[in-house]
Amino acid sequence: MNYATALAAGAATGAGFGVVLYKVGATRYSRVMGMLTVRDTKVMKFAFTAIGVASLAYGLAAATGVAEAWGLVPRVMPFLGGAHLLGGALFGLGMGVSGLCPGTCVAKSGGRGGGKKFATPAAILGLVAGVLLYAALKDRLMDAGVIAANQKPLTLYGALGLPYGAVALGWGTLFVLVALAIDRFTVEKSYAPAREKRGLLDWIRGEWSWTAAGTVGGLLVVAATAQGGYLGFSGAILAAVGVAAHAVGMPMAIVPRIDADILWRAALIVGVFPGAWLAHLASIPSRAAAEAHASKVLDLRAIGISFGAATVMCLGALVGGGCTTGAFISAWPTLSLGSLAMAGTFFVVSMATANARLLVIRSYDLVAAQDAGDRVYD
Repeated sequence: MNYATALAAGAATGAGFGVVLYKVGATRYSRVMGMLTVRDTKVMKFAFTAIGVASLAYGLAAATGVAEAWGLVPRVMPFLGGAHLLGGALFGLGMGVSGLCPGTCVAKSGGRGGGKKFATPAAILGLVAGVLLYAALKDRLMDAGVIAANQKPLTLYGALGLPYGAVALGWGTLFVLVALAIDRFTVEKSYAPAREKRGLLDWIRGEWSWTAAGTVGGLLVVAATAQGGYLGFSGAILAAVGVAAHAVGMPMAIVPRIDADILWRAALIVGVFPGAWLAHLASIPSRAAAEAHASKVLDLRAIGISFGAATVMCLGALVGGGCTTGAFISAWPTLSLGSLAMAGTFFVVSMATANARLLVIRSYDLVAAQDAGDRVYD
């Protein structure tokens, strides 16, 4: 893949995922906090469906013997030892405080969401700060043995001694069934559109269901693999910062060279912004948003929290080996043990943090956040 093709393909894939994140409502603070407190499970069902779809696609390709010919052998993230737990804890803390992840930071900015001025751009700057902090700490963490030096791609199917295709098919089926069960037994916040949806075009312009968004998201994960890439946004942010550093004549040791793979990754995160922006422009707004015409307010505390939480979150993602997309949606279909540990840790920590904020500290009101999100697509 030449440089121009890598840039175009990465940007297109990122834009597609930016559309999905916006259309399923994953850029809403209230949707993410609802997921973490199990009071609005739409984003959870979307993620499980995407994992299920990707797993079934990979498993079917492996079972039928076409995986290598079609470029559908998924990349397995290496096992990093205790770094998965440390990185997961940091990432979960940042996510539980901000209600964001690296991909949704950019998608939210592109989708013009949020009621606080400059809070989302501050989060994007925080992601960059997280990369710089990781660059300064990586060698020390490796010397201390926190990040394992001997990194191997350990997998669940390898530990079980079973073929990948069979395990992936069962894994994918399990996640689809879990998503259906969650939908059967839990609530999901509904936001009324400004006008009744009629026909396919209106359906596309409205907020998407978790099934449709999860299916498209899972197929984009597989499409990234077919391009020789990996749909993970923390690594994409690292690549983008590395490309920028090279461009200004200050290359970083953690991105020593610029090749087609690095450009694809950098374009991936850059593409999220126009994808979400175009989705925003083409979408039917909620009824409350159409009636309210709410203006954003300047809140310096929100700006500071967004920056700090995103910095910690990005540092955790890079230490632990991925984010909600890279270590969860894209990685769990690969059955990587490291990614299972990383994502399992950050979800436990983020859910504990979000519930503590809701029930103990009472630093936010989810119902009020949902009402605000209805007006400003938070």
